[in-house]
Amino acid sequence: MMKSRFIPAIVLGAALAVSGCVSGVDVSREVAFDTPPPAVENIVIQDWDVVAVDVDVPRTLTVSEANTIKPRADIVWREDPIGDRHTQVDDLMTEALTPAFEDVNGSIPVIVNIEVTRFHAQTQRVRYSNLPSEQEIEFIMTIVHAETGVILSGPDALDLTFPALGGNDAIEADAAGLTQRLRITRRLQDWVQAEFLGTVAPSVLVAAAE
Repeated sequence: MMKSRFIPAIVLGAALAVSGCVSGVDVSREVAFDTPPPAVENIVIQDWDVVAVDVDVPRTLTVSEANTIKPRADIVWREDPIGDRHTQVDDLMTEALTPAFEDVNGSIPVIVNIEVTRFHAQTQRVRYSNLPSEQEIEFIMTIVHAETGVILSGPDALDLTFPALGGNDAIEADAAGLTQRLRITRRLQDWVQAEFLGTVAPSVLVAAAE
């Protein structure tokens, strides 16, 4: 799904972020990931203005409604009523990424194309067990010039998978409103902040500029 915006150009940069995994979450407070999500290799500081985000969830991706530990499918999503899971994932990703990219407003107009390749959240069975599980978010990102269509970056395969909450932690999180949707949304927005706005360690920013 395409969401676009048109705003005055202000010079802002994009920066490298370091890849890493996240640690455990204290559900009594807001989620904070200890390390930035994975970054696209070889991206240096850019003067991009993201005028649109286009999320595509191909109909070729398989879907499962099985309440097993880990269904064999590309899409597993349970926090919306049973329905068109492709559209639901598209909506979630679009609603998370569009506002996150609004602050990326340099002078070169670009469109960020996101093709989802895997969106595997928790089933009810695994969420309320003590079994370890993950929120798996994988996609291919391509950035194109908004006026010429020339590819400026990518296509790059990205994996933003992170540990999920389970058992008593999941029950406490649900009670606090810390849903899978909210944690996935924050993961995506943290990635945009780190990758495109450069909220990373100064040493990484220096390395990116060299």
